[in-house]
Amino acid sequence: MKTKNLLIILFLFATTFAFAQETDYTKEPGYFDYGKITGLKTGEMITEVYLEEPLIKMVAKMAEGESDGISEAISALKLIRVNEFMAGNLESIEDALLNIDKELQSSKWSRIIKTKHKDNLANVYVKSGGTNEYVGLMITSLDKEGKVTLVNIVGKVSLDSIGKISKEFNLPEVDKE
Repeated sequence: MKTKNLLIILFLFATTFAFAQETDYTKEPGYFDYGKITGLKTGEMITEVYLEEPLIKMVAKMAEGESDGISEAISALKLIRVNEFMAGNLESIEDALLNIDKELQSSKWSRIIKTKHKDNLANVYVKSGGTNEYVGLMITSLDKEGKVTLVNIVGKVSLDSIGKISKEFNLPEVDKE
């Protein structure tokens, strides 16, 4: 079975786990609450992903042997959250993203990428969990049309595996323009 087809199965089982949340992910060091900024959306969510540890472990198990190291990278995660939406007031969104930037850095997140090009903004942050270990990844992005993308990955994050995981879960990519 191809790994991309696993997403279909994943969402079929998602309703089973919807009411079974026992873990409070907000207490994880790699969790970041970006809920305030989602209040600035002007329409429907474009993309909304909320994958918890039991579902992630199931996908990792199903991906065993199919991709080079992807199963191990996925099984080390606890939560994957993605929100992508359109925002009307670009100035308000830019201010909110600046506030997120300040909050993340004051909470000991390290900004490893900062991009501003032709009205496109993108930042990538990691949260250190010790020597050569990361326990969280946060991506914020705003394009010139007002599309906001927020990604928070919680758990043991290998920077070498992020690209693989993004492709596997079909997560929005940060524009490189």
